[in-house]
Amino acid sequence: MRRWTLLPVLIVVLEISGCGTASCPVSPSITGQPANQAVMAGRPALFTVAASGTGPLSYQWKKNGVTIAGATQASYMTPGTTAADSGISFTVTITNALGSLTSLPATLAVTSAVDGRVRFVAPNGDDGNAGTINQPYRTIQHCATTVTEGWTCEVRAGTYHETITPNSGVTISSYHLEPVTVDGSDPVAGWVVYRNAIYKANVTLSPDDTNQIFVGSEMMTEARWPNGDNLFHVNWARAQQGTDKNQIVDSSLPHVDWKGAQVHLWSGIDPFGHQTGLVTASDSGRLAIDLDELGTCPYICPARGGFYYLYGTLSALDAEREWFYDSAAGILYFRPPSDVNPNTLDVRAKRRQYAFDLRGKNGVRIENLAIFASTIVTDENSSNNTLDHINAQYVSHFTNLPTSSDDPGGSKSSILFVHQHDSGIIINGTGNIVENSTIAYSAGAGIALEGTNNTITNNLIHHIDYIGDYASGIDLDGNSNSIQFNTIHDIGRQGIVMIDSVVDQDISNNNLFKAMLLSRDGAEIYACCNQAASGTRIHHNWIHDSESLVSGAGDSLPLAGVYIDAGSSGFHIDQNVFWNNRALSLFINGAYNGFPSLYTNDIHNNTIPDRSHDGAIKVAYVFDCTRTHVIDNQIVVPIEQSNNQTECDISNNSSSAPGATEMTPSTGVGCNFGGCSSDGPAAITDQGSVTPCPVNVFARP
Repeated sequence: MRRWTLLPVLIVVLEISGCGTASCPVSPSITGQPANQAVMAGRPALFTVAASGTGPLSYQWKKNGVTIAGATQASYMTPGTTAADSGISFTVTITNALGSLTSLPATLAVTSAVDGRVRFVAPNGDDGNAGTINQPYRTIQHCATTVTEGWTCEVRAGTYHETITPNSGVTISSYHLEPVTVDGSDPVAGWVVYRNAIYKANVTLSPDDTNQIFVGSEMMTEARWPNGDNLFHVNWARAQQGTDKNQIVDSSLPHVDWKGAQVHLWSGIDPFGHQTGLVTASDSGRLAIDLDELGTCPYICPARGGFYYLYGTLSALDAEREWFYDSAAGILYFRPPSDVNPNTLDVRAKRRQYAFDLRGKNGVRIENLAIFASTIVTDENSSNNTLDHINAQYVSHFTNLPTSSDDPGGSKSSILFVHQHDSGIIINGTGNIVENSTIAYSAGAGIALEGTNNTITNNLIHHIDYIGDYASGIDLDGNSNSIQFNTIHDIGRQGIVMIDSVVDQDISNNNLFKAMLLSRDGAEIYACCNQAASGTRIHHNWIHDSESLVSGAGDSLPLAGVYIDAGSSGFHIDQNVFWNNRALSLFINGAYNGFPSLYTNDIHNNTIPDRSHDGAIKVAYVFDCTRTHVIDNQIVVPIEQSNNQTECDISNNSSSAPGATEMTPSTGVGCNFGGCSSDGPAAITDQGSVTPCPVNVFARP
C-alpha cells in the first residue's frame, strides 16, 4: 500500500524578508509540516517536522492533543502500531526565546498485516533458511527473487554488499525502520608500505574512470595537482601566457614527468562546461595535451587564465587522503588520513554500480533504506515502481569527459552530456515515483528522469555534478513528468535542466538555490536549445542564490534563476519568487546558432524582491517578440530588452504589479524534512523598496 503523503507547507510570506544573519532574531517557523503516515500493523510510524528560527529550538510532540513524554526532537517514532492507533492525530510545537508555533496535524493510518506474505533478511541469516524472523535469509537478492508479487522482504539492520534484481510486485523495506544500507563498496585489505607514508594493496578494480575509495563514509581523493579534496571548492591551477588547445604553460608546475596524466580544464571565453584530456609530454613549465574534444573552442578551450588540475598519475600522490590505481598492475596506492596504517582503517573501494536493478520491473516498492556508493536503475520497460524514504549517498562517479562515438570531431559538444542520462538515480519508463528521499554526491546527475508520467516529489538533492558538465540535480527528458516539492542545492551547473523533449512537464513548488557553482552561462532551471516545450509550466518555485565559486573568464555571463536559451519556446513561467541570482533572475535568449528564432514564452505573475541589476528579467535576440509575453511581474529593476526585431508584449511590470499572488503563507515549496529549508525571500514594500529584516508572520491551521 502506498504511504500517504501530506505535501509540505513552507512559510512563503511576501510581506517579510529572508534574514540569514545573526542580527535578525526570528521566531520559529515551520518549513515542512509533518506528513500523514500509513503503516502496517506492528510497524512504527515516523513523523518529522522541518523548522527554522533563531536557535536553540525546542520541540514537543502531542498525540491527540496530549503531550508525549520524551518526544522532544524534530522527529518522533511511535512504538509498534496496532489497529486501534488508526486515526490518531499528531502535532508538534516548536519554541524559542521569541515565541512558539504548533504544526498542522498529521494523521496515522494503520492497515492490517497480510499473514504469511512476509519474509525476513538479516546479516546473520542463511539463504537456506525458511525466511522467517527467527530463520532469516542472508541476502536481500535471495528474498527478492524467492517471493512474488504482493510479498514483502523485511530487512533487519546491517550492511548488505550486493546488487538486488527483484521480482516485479515485491516490497523491500527495513524492518521497523532499522538502519539498513545496501553498499556498493567492498573492503580493501593487505596494505603494505610502498614508500614514506604511501601504502599499496593488490586489488582488482574497474579499469575505467569510475573508481572511488572511501574511509568509512568519507570519499577519498584521486591523487591530483594542485592538492585539494573539496569537490566544489577546487584548488585550481591557472594557465599562463602561451596556453592554447595544444599545450598548457604554467611556471608553477612541479618538476616531475606528467606524461600519461589526465588534465581537467575549466577554461575558455564562455566556459559553460569542463573538458578533459591526456598529457602527452611535459617539460619545465609546459604540458603538451591531447584533449578529448576541441569542437567547443574557443568557448570551452584551454586559454590563459583558465583553471585546470592534473590527475590520473602516481606522480601526483603526495598528500593525505589521496589514492591512485594502477589498473595494469592491479595495485591501489593510498596515503591515509593522518598517515595512519590503513590496515587499522575501514578502507573500501567501489565495486558495484547498482544497489537495485529495476530494469524491466513493475510495481516494485523500495522503502526506508540507505544506499551507498551505488545507485538505482530503471529502463523504458519499468513501470509503477516506488522509491520512498531512500537515503542515497555517492550515487555516481566518473572523472573523464570524452566525446561520444557519433561525435568524433566534437562539433556536437558531446563532452557536455557525458553520463547525463545514465548517472544518479535513473528513472525511465512510466508511472514511477521517487519520494521523501535524499540523494547526495554525484559526479553526474542526482536524478536522470526519462520516460513519461513519472513523479519526483518531496526529495532533498544536493552536491551534484561535481564534474562540471550538463548533468544536473534533475536531468529532465520525456513527457508529462512531475517535479514537485523538492529542495535542490549545491549543484555544479543546473538544478534542473531540459535539453531534449519537454512536453507537458510540471515543475512546481521546488526550492532551488546555489546552482552554477562550477559553470558559467546557465541557470538554476535551464532549457536549451530550440525546444518546443508545449504544455510545460514552471510555477510556484523559490529560485535563488545562484553563484559561481570563482571569478574568471565568462563570469559576467548569466548565472540566472531561469534561462530559456537558444530559441526555446512554449514555456509558461508564473507564480515564482526569484532573488539574489547572479546574474539575472530570468533570461529569454532567442538566438539559435547565431540566427533569430520565432517562438512564444509566457512569463507572468512572478515576484523578484531584488533591487540589484542582477535581479532583472531580460529578453534578447527574439525575432517576433510580440509572441513573448512578460506581464504582471512584481519587480524593482526595469526589464531589459536588446536586439529584438519587434516590440515585445511587455506590460504592468513594476513594484506595484500583482506579482506572485498565489505565493501565500500556506504555499509549500521544497521538501519537508531536515536539511530541506533555506532562508526565505526579501519583500517589496508599498514604497518599492526591499525590506532588510523579517517580520514574524505565521500560517495558522
